[in-house]
Amino acid sequence: MKKVLGINISHNFSVAYFENNILKEYYEEDRFNKIKNFSPPYPLDGPYDYKALKKFKDITFDSITFVTFTREELVLEKLIIDNILRQVNCKNVKFYHKEHHIFHAVCGYYFSNFDTATAVVTDGGGDRIYKYFQTVESIFTINKKKIKTHYKNASNIRYYYFEDSNEKISVNKNNIDKYDITLNNKYAGGLKYLKYREDAGFKEFEEGQLMGIAAYKNKNTNLDKNVLEIAYKAQEETLQERIELIEKALTYSDCKNIILSGGYHLNCSNNFKLIKHFPKLNIFVDPIPYDGGTAVGGGYFYGNY
Repeated sequence: MKKVLGINISHNFSVAYFENNILKEYYEEDRFNKIKNFSPPYPLDGPYDYKALKKFKDITFDSITFVTFTREELVLEKLIIDNILRQVNCKNVKFYHKEHHIFHAVCGYYFSNFDTATAVVTDGGGDRIYKYFQTVESIFTINKKKIKTHYKNASNIRYYYFEDSNEKISVNKNNIDKYDITLNNKYAGGLKYLKYREDAGFKEFEEGQLMGIAAYKNKNTNLDKNVLEIAYKAQEETLQERIELIEKALTYSDCKNIILSGGYHLNCSNNFKLIKHFPKLNIFVDPIPYDGGTAVGGGYFYGNY
């Protein structure tokens, strides 16, 4: 029996246990240590004892698959991985650091039970594809034999090393690695939502609060009107962007099965509006669309692709 452990070392640290490519168990570290949205601590601060890994202390894995969102330095990833490997037993190690959005897509796909689907992924920033440009939107076609990348939208707004990225954009107007790509220095997708969250005065990982108060615009409430305006704008602007991205996905494939994944799709309100907007599509929302789900996606990817 082949035993594989998928481990996400991004935020929402998670582990997914597979036997013969079947998902058996899934855990998130913050359920044990009570630190919400837990990320592996900075490695130079010393070793961290992962409580979720204690579930597997008596197992020797055929392989451990590590996935990440791509930190600035791979040496940091290696230090985190080395710490984890001292706490589990395995015969082989695989580390993926450029496939973050693919793992979102794969996670949603294997929960969906679709034979073939188009996966539309949106988050605050995943894999880097060209120097300091970080992917915020992706489109894939996926089945049990193949994953095809159609489109990526990447921004360097988080790593603003270039005063003007027009030169970088012009280099990438054509296909790179056989898919369409847009490079820019703008807020888009989940990254735009993070910006609005900051503008509204909410803290990291409080996007849900911003989403929740958007419905109170123009209602009798004591909530700050400027904050309500920002929340409403965040919902409406990013909803229109999601509609346009799904429409773009339909230009690559006539498949009616659509998977929505990536941290943006924790946005239940806009997910429901998307389903209403596209009544002829079979839309499935990944149940673990945030980074925790990439441990599942990474495990399935390793076992099947």
